[in-house]
Amino acid sequence: MGIKQLADLIAEEAPAAVSTESAASYTGKVLAIDASIFIHQFDSALPALTNRKGENISVLQGLFQRTAFMLQNGIKPLYVFDGIPPENKRFKDTKEGKVQFKRRVNPSLTPESDRFKDLKTLLSHLGVPYIQAPSEAEATCAHLVVNNVAWGAVTEDMDALPFNCHRLIRNLKADKKIKVQEYNLPEILKRLKLSREQFVDLCILLGCDYTEKIRGLGRKKAFKMIQQYKSIEGILQVIQPKDRIPPEFDYITARRLFLSPDIKQVDLEDLRWTPPNDEKVLEFLSREKFMKKDRVIKVLKKLHTPQTQKRKLKTTGTSPSKQMKIGNFFPVKKSVHQNKSTLGTHHTSSMEDVQRE
Repeated sequence: MGIKQLADLIAEEAPAAVSTESAASYTGKVLAIDASIFIHQFDSALPALTNRKGENISVLQGLFQRTAFMLQNGIKPLYVFDGIPPENKRFKDTKEGKVQFKRRVNPSLTPESDRFKDLKTLLSHLGVPYIQAPSEAEATCAHLVVNNVAWGAVTEDMDALPFNCHRLIRNLKADKKIKVQEYNLPEILKRLKLSREQFVDLCILLGCDYTEKIRGLGRKKAFKMIQQYKSIEGILQVIQPKDRIPPEFDYITARRLFLSPDIKQVDLEDLRWTPPNDEKVLEFLSREKFMKKDRVIKVLKKLHTPQTQKRKLKTTGTSPSKQMKIGNFFPVKKSVHQNKSTLGTHHTSSMEDVQRE
């Protein structure tokens, strides 16, 4: 869910802290990516794509295309996968607002799930590193940015900001025409005239995933009160009537989760970006997951265009290798029964097995 109305508040009170960028502006930069956001986007926006085994491979295809887009633009993606969320996050109100029950962890989105394993396998074949966070991916993304392992964090969840993410990047998609939004946290704090701790309290007042909120506080009123009273404790002394403060308002735990989250410690020296293994990508996506071969090849070709090689030159400072044809990336051995063997005719039985529902 993120932080309710935080983007609106920043747009009103600190618009200069948000800039509009292009994907190309992140060439050569390491971006920590909240994998769960991409998964949710592909699940909800893409039509269901089912292979011959009945597996929905929409997310796999979406991740492949978006990751290839970033690599084409010279971006060094570093994916971070969610772990097990805090107990406080697994509560949900009923419509009556009185009874609460534990929200079950989605088994398809746990670290051990087949879906996560497939996505991680694809990233490995593409030469892209990933991290398994112990808990919230946004918290680890923010930690990577603070410690200069990553330049910015890519997520749609605004709660990356109370996790202390100095640069939050939203709307990064596989489309050059779409503008990317970049939030600068130090500038936000400066223009709101808040400390980090006060900003965290403001986010809790606006409404977060970890606790109920004080009733009747919209974004403008919450902002004014945190400016005036400096903390939630100060606000609680003047809030009336008492029934505006629900018994489930556990702001102390929510504050602790934002200020001292469970994160994964990673050093930049431990991370490696390597050239895509085209054969393994084709083997995995086309022959194991039955994605259309032509589609896979088309995306892989873009990773070897002269323009992509130029971006790699800017990123690495090395000379680009001589441009090769797609047939050179996927060599096919001739058999005694074949006079000719080409990529376009090899294993064609798997190419037409993907159907859209």
